[in-house]
Parts: sequence; C-alpha cells; structure tokens
Amino acid sequence: MRTENEIIRLIINIAEKNENIKAVCMNGSKVNKNVKKDKYQDLDIVYIVENLDEVTADLEWINKFGNRIITQYPEAQDLYPPKLNGQFPILMLLDDYNRIDLTLLSKSKLSEYIEEDSLMEILLDKDGMLPNNTTASEISHWINQPYQKIYDECINEFYWITTYVFKGLKRNELLYSIEHLNICREMLLKMLSWQEGYKFNFQINFGKCYKYLPNYLAPMKYKKLISTYPHLNKNEIQNSLYKLVEMFDDATLTVSKYCGLYYEMNCYIEVKKFIGYKK
Repeated sequence: MRTENEIIRLIINIAEKNENIKAVCMNGSKVNKNVKKDKYQDLDIVYIVENLDEVTADLEWINKFGNRIITQYPEAQDLYPPKLNGQFPILMLLDDYNRIDLTLLSKSKLSEYIEEDSLMEILLDKDGMLPNNTTASEISHWINQPYQKIYDECINEFYWITTYVFKGLKRNELLYSIEHLNICREMLLKMLSWQEGYKFNFQINFGKCYKYLPNYLAPMKYKKLISTYPHLNKNEIQNSLYKLVEMFDDATLTVSKYCGLYYEMNCYIEVKKFIGYKK
C-alpha cells in the first residue's frame, strides 16, 4: 500500500502536468487535527479546473492514479439524478486500498467552494487564486444553534412520521415501518446534537451522519439510543418507536430550556394516543 505522502505527491504531480488543472485542495478528515487518523480515511481532493467539460470529456487520465478496483461517477448516474452544478466527483478505490474522492470543480465555482468548507488545505495553486492565509478548521462543520421555526419543524416531523411507523405496523408492512422509524431517529439525532451542542456553545462538529455524537453521550443515553435499532420484527419496531418517543421528549424539553425556545408538551398528546404510546 502506498503511503499517504506518496499518494499526495502523485495527486500534485498529475495536476502540475495538466494545464487545465489550476489548483489542488484537500478537505475532510485528513486535514482535521481533531480526528484520529486511520487507514480507512479517504483522501478528499479537489481539482479546480479551467474548463470542466474539457477535463471530463475523456477520463482516461485518471488511470494515472493507479489500478482501480471500483469507481463511481455520481453526476453521470441514472440511479441518482445529478444535483451538482459545476462539479464532477470521481470516487476511486485503488488496488492498494487507498481511496481518493476526487472532485473536479469549475473555476467559476471557486468562491462558493471556499465559503462552504473551512476544512481545506491548499496543495497547489498555479495562479494564486486561493487565499494565502487559509488554515483548516472545523468552523463550517459546527452544529447550528436551533431557532424557533426549525425547532418546531423538527418536532412536527418526528411526530408526523411516528404515525407512518404505526400504520406500517398495523398493516404488517415492516419494511415500510422500519424505513419511517429511521426518519424518526434522524430527528432524534438532530435534537440530541442540539442538546449536546449547547454544552460547547455550538462550537462542535459531530461529523457526517452524527458519527462523532456517541462520543459525547452519557453511557446510559447511548445505551438507550442503541435500543432504538430493532430487527425486522413487529414487536421490536414498536418498542423502538416508543423508546424514540421517550428519548425525543426528554431531549426536546432540555433543548427548550437551554435555548429559550417555546414548546408545549401536550401539543402532541393525541398523536401519542394514536400510536399507542403510554408513559
């Protein structure tokens, strides 16, 4: 397996020899000093290019990174409709198990890119386009403090979706039910992130899919969270639903107190009756 330095030198070397590539940046956990390094980390690389159409017209040049055992072109798929404008990601797992998540970014989108992600390290800048005082930081990944509208919407979404979970259970449509249970849990994770984020003045990064959040939860709370992940079993799904409601109510009240937000607990009492929740 090639070392990280070897791969980075190769990444820079390929860019240096391609006139269309004007700058190279690295993002993600590799440049985050607060993340423990391991061999499974991706190299999140951005090539800032003069002409995106030209550099994507023939992608044979990516063979220079090495032999690939799997490649994905998200913006060229029919499975998921394209959603990026001025960007072309190329995801590569190489045969030495290094992984490069390469994004080709049109130069016209450079200012947006700089504003969006503070976890950025400049590897190459041919034309001096990038700010020379850039220091990688987690600022753009800090959890946002909730305001009344988004807080209300999170609560409403949680309780609205509980009715779908319950409906699926009654119809014995367990795939449908568990899919909606996952949406309820997503709302719980959001509420928990606000609850824990308050303790750090919302200057904390819980990572993609809240992957770092368990590191901040009290052991008993984390144990409760684990219990909301059921097998595809009717009783387990129902029990998990009720555990989610219990945890969500607790977190919602705490966030209300922490952030000075209004919440009337009895607002969803009839929904709780509908889904058979009893405390």
